[in-house]
Amino acid sequence: MPLTTKLSLTLSISHHTDEYRSHTSCISEAERYEKTIYRGSRKLDDSGTGHRQQQQQYKAKKLTPQEAWQQTIEIAAESAPSSIKSYMDQLSGCDNVPRKEKQFRNFTVNSLRLKGPSAEKIKDEIWKHLSKVREDEKQKREEAQKKQQSSQQPKDAKTEEAEPTSISDDDKSSNNAAKEDESPSSSSMPSEKEVTKAVKKALKKAPNKSLKFKSLRKTVQETLVIKTKSDTAKKEWKKLLKQCVDANSKKLVVDGKIVSLKD
Repeated sequence: MPLTTKLSLTLSISHHTDEYRSHTSCISEAERYEKTIYRGSRKLDDSGTGHRQQQQQYKAKKLTPQEAWQQTIEIAAESAPSSIKSYMDQLSGCDNVPRKEKQFRNFTVNSLRLKGPSAEKIKDEIWKHLSKVREDEKQKREEAQKKQQSSQQPKDAKTEEAEPTSISDDDKSSNNAAKEDESPSSSSMPSEKEVTKAVKKALKKAPNKSLKFKSLRKTVQETLVIKTKSDTAKKEWKKLLKQCVDANSKKLVVDGKIVSLKD
């Protein structure tokens, strides 16, 4: 069948005489059959042999660890010293080369015929060369990523990082107000009446209507939601609770560290 006829069947284009020679670009199956409703990229690369979008996707594909290792081997083979050059060339043509040293050394026994005590020195030299190239390639990739990230970083963000942030008067006043709220004061503590009521309630629920002073203080503090972040606030709270217990000696009995509720 003439070549012009083949092109006509495949691409639905009629070529006269030698016009088919100038036809160097192809279309995808989707573009051919979907025609006007095709939503893919119609832009061709510089050579006219494929779509830019497809080629860019292929280039952007992330390498697997094994693919990256194989690439390292190929680079190492190009820069290998003459003493191991032939072995590196053989390695670059092998598939599934182990990435760990122990498995790699076992692999070279069969693949590179490196057997016996004399071969250990060659294995050491090969692995040392590969490790160096792998580290160099890793550094190159990291530097490239840093450059790419820095180029994508907005200029405004850089300016914000460079300029020291200043605190406005409003912010200062709000910070001072927050500190004042955190500082202990008598107004933040509950009244003696509230504390006494909470103490009696806690002792009623306790076994034998008795609690250690420390446990009682903790229970009442949780009940009344008393904040004692600073040492001063803790001392003030302990003092207030002791006052309430001493003031209600008719109902509350203190025996050492135990506080009990009379029946």
